[in-house]
Amino acid sequence: MNPVETREGDATVTPLALERALWALRAYDTTALATASQAGPHVAGVFFAPERTATGISLLIATRGGSRLNRELEADPRVAFMCSPGNASRWIQGGGVATSVDDPAMRIDAARRLIEHAAGAQAYVRGPDVVPVTIAVGWLRVVEARDGPHLLLRFDP
Repeated sequence: MNPVETREGDATVTPLALERALWALRAYDTTALATASQAGPHVAGVFFAPERTATGISLLIATRGGSRLNRELEADPRVAFMCSPGNASRWIQGGGVATSVDDPAMRIDAARRLIEHAAGAQAYVRGPDVVPVTIAVGWLRVVEARDGPHLLLRFDP
C-alpha cells in the first residue's frame, strides 16, 4: 500500500505522511468505533494503539468475546472510527478492516502493546474472554485546524 497525502485536493505523495498521521494518532488512546449489522448501526468506545505496519497503519484494540462489538466485527469487519478532544478544531477519522488475533501467544503481546500506548486499557484487557483485534486502516483524515487544509491518507489495496 502506498499512502497518498492530500491537502484540499492536492494529490502530492509525501514520504512523511505516515509519520505525521501516526504522530496525530498517538495523541489519543480511545476512539469511537462504528460497526453495522442487521441490528442497526453501533458505536463503541475502545482503547487503541496505533502501529506502523509494512503496508501503512493499523489500530490495535481489544474486544470481549461474545460482546456486540465482537459479534459485529466477526460478521462484517468493515469499521469507521473517530478520535476527538471534544471540540471542532481538530480530530481524526478513518476507516478500515478488522481482523481478530487468534494465536494465543500473539494475544499476550497484543495486550502488552495496547497497554503500552493506552495505560487505562490495563484493567480491561485482562481476562480469558478478551479478543485482540487489529484494524488495517484504509483511509485516514487528520484535521489539525478547523479552517485549515486537512491531511487525507488513502492506502491502496
